[in-house]
Amino acid sequence: MARTKLISILGVAALVAAQVVDRTVLLQSPPDACSTPAVLDARTNIWKEYTLHTDPYYRIKVEKAVEAIQDVELRDKASKVADVGTFMTTVDDIQDLADIANTVPCTDIIGLVLDNLPYKGQAPEGLAFNQTIVQYQASYIDSIVETIRSSSNTSFAVIVEPRAFLAYFNDTTNIDLAKSYRENIPYALKALNLPNVITYLDVGNSNSMDWDRQRNVAAKEIIDIYQAAGSPSQFRGFATNVANFNSWDLLPGEFVPADDSRYTRPQNEQQFIRILSDALNKNRMLPQAVHAIMDTSRNGVSGLRESWDDWCNVNGAGFGIRPTAQTGDERLDAFLWVKQPGESDGTSDPTGPGYDSSCGKEDALKHAPTGGSWYQAYFEMLIHNSNLSLRM
Repeated sequence: MARTKLISILGVAALVAAQVVDRTVLLQSPPDACSTPAVLDARTNIWKEYTLHTDPYYRIKVEKAVEAIQDVELRDKASKVADVGTFMTTVDDIQDLADIANTVPCTDIIGLVLDNLPYKGQAPEGLAFNQTIVQYQASYIDSIVETIRSSSNTSFAVIVEPRAFLAYFNDTTNIDLAKSYRENIPYALKALNLPNVITYLDVGNSNSMDWDRQRNVAAKEIIDIYQAAGSPSQFRGFATNVANFNSWDLLPGEFVPADDSRYTRPQNEQQFIRILSDALNKNRMLPQAVHAIMDTSRNGVSGLRESWDDWCNVNGAGFGIRPTAQTGDERLDAFLWVKQPGESDGTSDPTGPGYDSSCGKEDALKHAPTGGSWYQAYFEMLIHNSNLSLRM
């Protein structure tokens, strides 16, 4: 997800994964669906009641990856990953979402990531601004909402548009992005305000802006979007550290000793969440809507990066805490695996499609495939650098 080229139904070419998944496997599995309507109470921490559902496609990828591992001990640890719940990226799996929903038990919740906002990355070619608005809403959001409505017995947790808020907030020159964000994000939050859905707005992470100086302005922007969506009752708060490597509670923080930053940044994600949650409260945000979830899929090892801004296939990374609602902080609803571990952030080949210079840095693992593709060496590294006996 982090900085990966968008896989867009608006015309951007789909990325081809190195590990092909047979999507007919799901249809061969006996259904275990919930038989009663799902109703999520956004005034409570629903993660104390529900388990993040295991993406069946991710399970298949992990099982194939396990077969390729020669080391017996590493293979045994890797096999445990197949049972861990992860979020699904809707652009990839929307066509099969209904089939997946029909197999979800009442105790599980499907995690979805909306990641298709026009102008968040490279602007769609050949489309006028009004066309992108209509196609995003009608072809993307409405299609997802229709599937969710038809799967009313299934629970869903949706993270809305990773990286979009920061791109919109920080890039004042991108007028199309600002218009797209102000039109489309409220539309998505309002459309997804369904009894069986809980939503979180992605707001970046602790090192993504000067949260000391800009906290109140950022909080006001979030509240404006929330109110433009009609103050949806199923909105719970914000998502942080999606596809990133930041620590939850490391003190002193990873880069406190070094002045590598343009901004004054919180030392860790816990401090960031408290800063933003307090700012939202002071700006009169609905009390239920100031909670957070954090991606811990790859943050098990700290102190690896040359800069806090380095985000691509960080060398030496390991799995973080598996999904749990036991966070020790009432502001944080849950640690969750949003980014699917083993998926490449981007190619390290300067001549490859979608190459970003961050993927060629010294602290990025090399021989990385195109963003979104399966990266076997990275998957094995994540296992090797994690104490799975404690974390799984």
